[in-house]
Amino acid sequence: MIPSMRHGLAGGLLLLCSLAFPGGSYCQEPPYIYRFGVKVEMVSIFATVLDRAGRLVTGLNRDDFAVYDNGERQAISQFSREYIPVSVVILLDTSSSMLSGKKLDNAKKALAQFLKRLHKGDEALLMTFRTRPRVVVGFTQDLERLRREIRRLDGNGSTALYDAVLASLEEIGKARNPRRTLLLITDGLNTYGRAQLQETVNRLQIAGVELFAIGIESSLPEDLQDKAVTRSILEQLTKSAGGESFALSDPKHLGSICGTISERIHNQYTFGYYPSPLLDSRWHGVRIETRVPGLRVVASKTGYYPVIDREARSR
Repeated sequence: MIPSMRHGLAGGLLLLCSLAFPGGSYCQEPPYIYRFGVKVEMVSIFATVLDRAGRLVTGLNRDDFAVYDNGERQAISQFSREYIPVSVVILLDTSSSMLSGKKLDNAKKALAQFLKRLHKGDEALLMTFRTRPRVVVGFTQDLERLRREIRRLDGNGSTALYDAVLASLEEIGKARNPRRTLLLITDGLNTYGRAQLQETVNRLQIAGVELFAIGIESSLPEDLQDKAVTRSILEQLTKSAGGESFALSDPKHLGSICGTISERIHNQYTFGYYPSPLLDSRWHGVRIETRVPGLRVVASKTGYYPVIDREARSR
């Protein structure tokens, strides 16, 4: 209600009350005015830029980019190429299927190399999943401890993939750094647990956390259908969260893929903008484009839900 209408109605009520109750003890203007709105806060996004060959592009400037919020061009208030420390949740599938073809052994070696590439100020959390997710080591900068625990891992049980992703979102809220990333390595479909794909997609979207997912595929002809489903699932997860999915049939290539992901995490642009005054709390899609032909932007999130601001102010 606009202010002039609100005060006009309030004045009319007080006049009626004074006529009906001369003492005025039964009618009073409400002591509080409740205002509901949506906070307009800076939206922060991190992004990697790649050329046609998938190589990193690191020398761009603010004017080389355009940021869109629900299709509307935004003024970029913050832009930086400086490195910001990251908190990484390593989410490793240790189900029994990971024992075949030395997939788990190769994953452990690849993750040990990935940890060596972390920068000063970075931290990591190690979570495994089979029938249920388990935090092996909480967020720490003690990389040797993480590598030691990774070497001890073994495989068994089914694959509760969606339960694990949801559990990782709970853990990443404990991170110390503003930049937060999930690194998922799995070889199979979700075969256990309560969570469903759509619920997981929705939660990733709301969390706005970057996800890099690696799917280790089978090369057997009878597994072609499962391969297609796995690729589709990982693409849906990463597209809802921001980030990328990778598929490989030879687990020996895990080290190379983890190296690629590390490079992309550690070479991101930072963007910040203030959206126009928001009238609702619905989903806002975010898109970053570069004006340089032939380049692709991989953003850390695909959108956000504005924060609803409810407050009561005294007269």
